[in-house]
Amino acid sequence: MNNRIISLTVAMVLALSSFAASIETDRTWYLAGEAMKVSVTADETLIAYAELCDMNGLAAGVVVGLKDGKGTGIIELPSHLHSGYYVLSAYTRGNAQVVHQLVAIVNPLHKSGYDDIEWVEIKHSDSLSYASTDEGQQVGDSRPGAGGFPAAYWVDEKDVDVPEVEGHIIKARVKNVHEGDTFNASQICPSISIIGKQIHYFEGKMVNDSTAVFYTYGIHGKLPLVLSAISSTGVNLPIEMTSPFATLLPKRLPHLVFHYKRSEVEARSIDMQRHQMAITPAKREPQLGVQSDDTAEEGELLDYDATAFGTQPYLAYNLDEYRQFLSIREVLLEYVMCVSNKKIDGVPRLIIHSEQMPNESSWPTLVLIDGMPVNDVEQLLNYDARRIHYINIYNGQYTFGNGLYNGILSFVTRSGRLTNYPTEPNMQYLVYDFPE
Repeated sequence: MNNRIISLTVAMVLALSSFAASIETDRTWYLAGEAMKVSVTADETLIAYAELCDMNGLAAGVVVGLKDGKGTGIIELPSHLHSGYYVLSAYTRGNAQVVHQLVAIVNPLHKSGYDDIEWVEIKHSDSLSYASTDEGQQVGDSRPGAGGFPAAYWVDEKDVDVPEVEGHIIKARVKNVHEGDTFNASQICPSISIIGKQIHYFEGKMVNDSTAVFYTYGIHGKLPLVLSAISSTGVNLPIEMTSPFATLLPKRLPHLVFHYKRSEVEARSIDMQRHQMAITPAKREPQLGVQSDDTAEEGELLDYDATAFGTQPYLAYNLDEYRQFLSIREVLLEYVMCVSNKKIDGVPRLIIHSEQMPNESSWPTLVLIDGMPVNDVEQLLNYDARRIHYINIYNGQYTFGNGLYNGILSFVTRSGRLTNYPTEPNMQYLVYDFPE
């Protein structure tokens, strides 16, 4: 008998669904706290999502970048997971079908009320009959009381509301109640802006009254971004990013009978603890609402591009070529003559006016600073103009999602990182790692 015998008793392995995708793991069982390597194959897509769930919720997940239909990702298993079976699922935004696989996770260091495991130690003199002596072999078990997972059982498949387009999914939770007013989905405009010298601004879709989904494209790497949700009355509603995973929960999971060799579990447990110590120092994340040069260093700055909207600006001001003023208010008064500050419904707004853009248009002007939409005009007008490098004005009419805008007024700072410019109330600022 091989001295490294580990056998898992499995009542049933979930079958793959019908679409052209598959998911594999590098091991047949894991200790809580180990790293799980996940390999995904999917046709005609660049990004896949893999998630690990039990009946209580999402345990962990990873976004997997695909090249030629194949890719791998690492799921860091939390060290507090209970012992038992979990369901590993994979899906893409272009296909709502999901593939499933059972994964056994063992936690020898912590017991939990959710544990569903029977420990059977294998000693040198032991032998197994339903079983192979190959390490990690999964074998069926038809003993009564062990098929808890009848042969007819399937994990429920739920559709994921995604369009047939390529790109990365970002989801966010919106608090749709403000000072006693409740807003429905049609009254909320969520947006995501990538902070930098290029402009990447996406309006999201409200899938219900409190959940926003953003379908981004062409964005890669670790970048700072701002999430915002504006109500129909112009109020900034609280918004925060949530997991992009669908969280498809099984109704039941099989009982795990774990045939193990003590020395093997102990050796892997020691390696797992070393691994946990190695990954413990968390990378410093910026505090929400703080945009200093130090916090922004986590993100990759995009190069300046004045043609971000597919055209050269109608007017462009390089403030290095003009007299320096202390505030943007003074700059607009002194030499940016086509921008005026008006109150619309009692709210201050910056409006672009030119021969091509009549003043009588009821559409607002989209105002951006380093790609972030600006609603608090007074805060922008009081910002230190010495930190601004360019002011770009784009004439014409623009559509972003359901929003209609009469021109774009874009301020670009010297750092491109919103240096010392506080986010507006209820917006979320963070650094996010977009998959390749």
